[in-house]
Amino acid sequence: METTRIMEQISHVVVVMLENRSLDNLLGWLYDGSKPSRIVPPGSGSTFDGLSGGGYYNDYKGKKLPVAQGTEKAVQPLRVPRLDPNEPFEHVTVQLFADGKGKMPDVKPGTPAHMKGFAYDFDSVYESWSELGEVMGAYDTKQLPALSGLAGAYAVSDRWFSSVPTQTNPNRAFSLCGTSLGRVKNLHVSAVEQFKTKTIWNALPKNVSWGIYYKDPWKDGKCYTEYSFPFIDDAKKTAAWSEIATMDTFFKRAKAAILPAFTYIEPAWGYGKGLPDTFIGKQGDDYHPPTWVGPGEAFLNDIYNALTANPKAWASTLLIVTFDEHGGTYDHVDPGWGAVKPDSHSGPNGFQFDRYGVRVPTVLASPWIPAGTVFRAPADSKYPYDHTSLIASILRWQGVDPAGAGLGKRVAVAPTFESVLTTSLREDIPRFKVPPDYAKQGGGAKDFEAAEGLPIPVIRQAVDEGGSVEDIEARLRAYKAEQGGG
Repeated sequence: METTRIMEQISHVVVVMLENRSLDNLLGWLYDGSKPSRIVPPGSGSTFDGLSGGGYYNDYKGKKLPVAQGTEKAVQPLRVPRLDPNEPFEHVTVQLFADGKGKMPDVKPGTPAHMKGFAYDFDSVYESWSELGEVMGAYDTKQLPALSGLAGAYAVSDRWFSSVPTQTNPNRAFSLCGTSLGRVKNLHVSAVEQFKTKTIWNALPKNVSWGIYYKDPWKDGKCYTEYSFPFIDDAKKTAAWSEIATMDTFFKRAKAAILPAFTYIEPAWGYGKGLPDTFIGKQGDDYHPPTWVGPGEAFLNDIYNALTANPKAWASTLLIVTFDEHGGTYDHVDPGWGAVKPDSHSGPNGFQFDRYGVRVPTVLASPWIPAGTVFRAPADSKYPYDHTSLIASILRWQGVDPAGAGLGKRVAVAPTFESVLTTSLREDIPRFKVPPDYAKQGGGAKDFEAAEGLPIPVIRQAVDEGGSVEDIEARLRAYKAEQGGG
């Protein structure tokens, strides 16, 4: 079903989907004591809803754990929090609705979330430790020159929510398929599972070129996105031009100005066990706690620099940067209820997918966007932005009616973000200075992928389930022996 096209000044859309950070955690201090230059839609408030002046905190065991400005006082300032917070549905429910003693209200539809349970939930698994307050950590702008730079130089939303109050796989499914097929958490610790349902690539017109670019193979020689959403293989067969390739190919195409119309970027996966003074796991460039954020900053800046290397190509490009979910890190805004149930699937205990997940950073960068823009859903929308707005906006950009795309009821009504773009083309191209050592952060950590050469899901599961370094190494040796590798 066709519809009027939007964003006609854009020929290339590039989506970078990162991992597990809330808006407050990364961009809460973006407009500290200042106001954005432009608010979309006009009249929706003149300030950025961040941490400035809020005095936000969680109570826990009789102590007040405030949100600090920056993480410079932490033991490892660019690895905060140093333990991976809890992500599954039941933990997010505690984070949103519990108090500092773990007392929970009866969470019925419409129950307000006071966002006071983050510290309690963090300690409920990890026990008391000296760095408990790191779950409340919030980076300042100078620590994140690439992400903060893009958000200030172009547009950021302070009302973009993850689609489900839970972890990675269901939220990535909503962002690509409009549904998680009733799942509210990853099926396995390794995160290996498949969603056998239609994707955005299946809904695009056959003449729209597209590419998926990645760093890490995931399973069966495929990247995470291709393996987890197998209907992509059907889209490959019918598309006039498509490719799934490594990031090397993306950078070559970007600098040569020959990218496909729709580009989707999957980062290198990072995960691990954090301890007060050590890190056991794999450093990625996806911002996933408890890894260092520096490699993510360098990766994001490299993508932006590649896209802007050719000013003529950049003039018709829109870069979208977002995060699949908050990963258990603190945010002060109640996600609210009223989300549209996408299909007939219900979650455990009758969950109707009527509650959004926590806010995540979402940035739009294009020379058609004025600096200092903060955007929210259009005034006439009944719904805020969530990840289904990615699908709806990209489909309408290619003349496809989201309501007729077969990607569920939430995609059908999701607000789109074409109003963020203007009709005036900027001539400047802002640049951001990422310190040279950022890309190397975590390089000295124990990296089981390099040491063992095992599939990433296997390493991830061993790290998540194991205890000490010795225990994790034993699990990996056992797997290798089972596979005939010694």
